[in-house]
Amino acid sequence: MKKTTTKTLLTLAMSLFGYLFAQPTCTLDPTFVASPKYGIWPDSATNFVSGMVGVPYAQNITVKVPLDTVQSPVKICFTRFELLNPTGYTNYNLPPGLTLTGTPASLKFPGNANSCAMISGTPTTAGTYTLHFQVDAYGNTLLSFQTCPTPVVSTGGSKITTQNLNYYIINIAPNPTGINEHSVIQSFYVAPNPANNFINLSYKLKDNATNAYFELFDLTGKSILKQSLSNMPGEYSTSIDVSNIESGVYFYTLSANKEKYSNKVIISR
Repeated sequence: MKKTTTKTLLTLAMSLFGYLFAQPTCTLDPTFVASPKYGIWPDSATNFVSGMVGVPYAQNITVKVPLDTVQSPVKICFTRFELLNPTGYTNYNLPPGLTLTGTPASLKFPGNANSCAMISGTPTTAGTYTLHFQVDAYGNTLLSFQTCPTPVVSTGGSKITTQNLNYYIINIAPNPTGINEHSVIQSFYVAPNPANNFINLSYKLKDNATNAYFELFDLTGKSILKQSLSNMPGEYSTSIDVSNIESGVYFYTLSANKEKYSNKVIISR
């Protein structure tokens, strides 16, 4: 039997860390989950965060499917909502470089449950992109005074409605510098977005950096938080406490040497 060396274990661990670093996963927005509302968060008024060419992007999405709805004299017991790509569009008309993933991976969100999805990747082309989603609702009908069965069997039911959503927009700004092989900052992403009490930052430095820090600004441009970061080559993940910052829209900057990358983040409670 081949002996497993410390070097082999270290290589496997680094490979696993690299995979996790490159695969942001979605999370539930606790404020929306605790609210009496159903549907998708962010809503159309809040919309999705903007991005920049060459800068890793992450937009977290929470999906709440109700158990039922009454349309007298009947009650519809939802089994699932399916998120589909509408006919005539490619990849939901997402900006090139971005993909949509979810939990569950099938994007078939069960009734009477909270699920999530995430748009992530690195945008390659600047522009304003209006996204297009098709939502098919499946369920069973009862008389309005009857009770929907629980637990919900998400594989059952018939198609009740089809709705097309075309009010979400992602703006991708051009990046005059971009991240290239000569950049000190090789990659980074911020999640979740919207954030609650913590912003999770993951980044990779190619070379030794000076003045490596994360800074948060309000809409007037006032700096309200600045945190120093590791300045040695490698991949890092850190949590930034924003629990004492009011809900709202902010801009952040990740800096190292003379490089700066900025984007928008929402704090929501």
